[in-house]
Amino acid sequence: MKQPMEIFVRDLKHGVRVLLKTPVVTLLMIFALALGIGMNASSFISIGALVLHPFPFPSLDRIMMLQESMPRLPNEREAAAPANFRDWQEQNRSFQRMAAFRPVEAALTSSGEPERVDATAVTADFFPLLGIAPELGRTFRPDEIETAHARVTVVSHGFWVRRLSASPAAVGETVSLDGRRYSIVGVMPSDFNFPLENEIWVPLTLTNAQAADRAGRNLSVLGLLKPGVSTAAARADMQTIALRLARRYPDANEGRTVVVTPLRELTNAIGSRFVVVLMAASGFVLLLACVNIANLQLVQAVRRQREVAVRTALGAGRLEILRQLATESILIGIPGGALGLCLASWDIAARMRYLVPPQVFYWVAGMRNMRVDGTVAWFAFALAIAAAMLCTLPAALHLISRRVTQETNESLKAGGRGGDSRSAGRLRNIFAIAEIALALVLLIGAGLQVRAFNRMLEVNSGFNPKNLLTMQTTLAAGRYATPEQIRTFSVRALAALERLPGVRSVAVNSVSGQATAFLQEGRPAPRPGEPRPLIHAVTPQYFATLRLPILSGRGIGDQDSENSPAVVVVNQTIARHYWPAADPIGQHIRWSASGPWLTVVGVSGDVKDWFSGRPSPRAYVPFAQAPVRSLSLLLRTAAHPMMAARAATAQVHQIDPLQPVFDVKSMDQQIFEETSGVRASAIMMSGYALIAFLLAISGVYAVVSYSVAQRTHEIGIRIALGADRGRVMRLTLGQALRIAGAGLAIGIPAAFALTRLMAGVLYNTIALDAVTFAAFAGSLAFCALLAGYVPARRAAATDPIAALRQE
Repeated sequence: MKQPMEIFVRDLKHGVRVLLKTPVVTLLMIFALALGIGMNASSFISIGALVLHPFPFPSLDRIMMLQESMPRLPNEREAAAPANFRDWQEQNRSFQRMAAFRPVEAALTSSGEPERVDATAVTADFFPLLGIAPELGRTFRPDEIETAHARVTVVSHGFWVRRLSASPAAVGETVSLDGRRYSIVGVMPSDFNFPLENEIWVPLTLTNAQAADRAGRNLSVLGLLKPGVSTAAARADMQTIALRLARRYPDANEGRTVVVTPLRELTNAIGSRFVVVLMAASGFVLLLACVNIANLQLVQAVRRQREVAVRTALGAGRLEILRQLATESILIGIPGGALGLCLASWDIAARMRYLVPPQVFYWVAGMRNMRVDGTVAWFAFALAIAAAMLCTLPAALHLISRRVTQETNESLKAGGRGGDSRSAGRLRNIFAIAEIALALVLLIGAGLQVRAFNRMLEVNSGFNPKNLLTMQTTLAAGRYATPEQIRTFSVRALAALERLPGVRSVAVNSVSGQATAFLQEGRPAPRPGEPRPLIHAVTPQYFATLRLPILSGRGIGDQDSENSPAVVVVNQTIARHYWPAADPIGQHIRWSASGPWLTVVGVSGDVKDWFSGRPSPRAYVPFAQAPVRSLSLLLRTAAHPMMAARAATAQVHQIDPLQPVFDVKSMDQQIFEETSGVRASAIMMSGYALIAFLLAISGVYAVVSYSVAQRTHEIGIRIALGADRGRVMRLTLGQALRIAGAGLAIGIPAAFALTRLMAGVLYNTIALDAVTFAAFAGSLAFCALLAGYVPARRAAATDPIAALRQE
């Protein structure tokens, strides 16, 4: 009795011989499968890196972000107050560890020009909670956190390479941050990137007064769930604590709850939805490829009916036939998976190189981990073999069916050549119809998505981004402790920048945060959910520099000094909402019950969000009346803005040699970086749609072409009996028309339903469009008919004598 391995090797050799008999068909099947596997492997890499494992933390599923909700605004999130964080730590029963962190402004002043670095102050449990050990050295000891003046730091792998030349002796060296010396105690590994873009971690030490503060909400809080504790149980636990704190400290905590959210859900929240849509699109591509392969397999099955009948007559059972076909599918699946992996690797490399700006690698968690690894390879080969076997199933069932076996046996007895069965023909037509329907769904989905993305990219932002240079600087608290010092720096910086050649106007813009309320004099407090503006502190030339129009009243002027009455300019969205039938000029508003009243002196145009296209509520106050240390310097230039970048940076350093300037870029570049994800998604979706289109058309061509080849004898008889060639063409084209019509009839309602679902997933950015539906349905129908035209013309040119000789 033969051993299983011996049988497998025999089937393998026979499968290779069978596939090599039709090398073109074999290559077509492998390449079609590779396209589907490549797109799905690429999407699998994106899903794994950006959605499932954006961070390398071993217990990522148990890491939660804890935030406070705002009174009367339960959907709004806010950082935690230090005293509340301390109570959460002491009173909770759900978390194994809790840690707090907050960003700190730091300027690296060790050598050369000052450089701004992203730094974070963290509590003692921060690194143990995340579960990542340092590459060199150690993390913070509890006594270093408790020491008010501890001067130790942990640095990122990137900082270690860039600033310390990857020296193994870096631990123990010192760096100067804002003029203070810090000793490096540890270096984190290269894949540790939390918070995003961070380069330096320092101890978060709180004085007794700071630890007792319940008003200043400035701590981000992480919690590691205890094993076996669910997110729902943790939420209930923290809700109980929030109610207890609200009763005990009503002034600070009344109406507030604790929001517990898995860290993974907060990471790449918007981008994850686009990745899921692309994964679904790649699934459609694989399904189309499988249908195409199944059609080719059916053609091969019809040609092999005699072979199978002979093998059956010689004693081969159905199981043996199925085993042979399964072996052949493996021979298609393995090279298809290998080629698919190569395509996925090329796709990821091309996307990273040409579609993703370098800065995005720091903004998006997991982006740097997008690569082919062992898990991806297993996924690709398993999917390829499973898909290949699934594609073989229709042909296998056709070959072992009793009716087909009987028909073939009768043909052999009669000495006939055997031929196509009606069941095989119906199956091929059904597959071709399915290809048209699937391709239409993908084409329409891609078309609507690309149109929506183009609308996002072309949205009128409300200001003119051309020839606009942006520069960021954050004044050190030690050297700029008072509002007067901040004002003095901004005045000197504006005066120096205005003197640069080619600079037309200069302004400062500082975001002070979102208003906690919008109270109007003589009117009741606004209802929950009403818009609260983002407050910008700006200098007088801000509106002219940005080319943001003033629609009524005036903008911020030179007269709005620190000693003059407090004023505010609101944008059109705020004006329309709060004063729909009245003139807002002269109205008095304030941001909190205890804050000063501000007089509305002007209404500006709206600045629109590029993603949603909707204007964001904004209010502008004089920088002189509300100075902020974080400054955005805006320069309107006559030529390309980057030509003035070096000179502008030098001017700031002349004012303060220790002051770092960072993120120096044109507004066009900034917008390009922000929109790069949408642009990449549009290009990828278009590529998927193009592949689907080609697969569908090739499927229609294969079905009609094979049908013509099978009916050559019949067509010869028709022509010999007097049928004109036009009628033969119409007969053949009719088959392509029926396939296209049936596919469109199924595809249009399916596309309508699925695009509505896609619109909901993508924040309703996708709008159903009859023109897009009609254009793609018409294009697909026309190309399907064109695919049928070539074999139809060949049929019409059939020589009846040659056709009759084939019998």
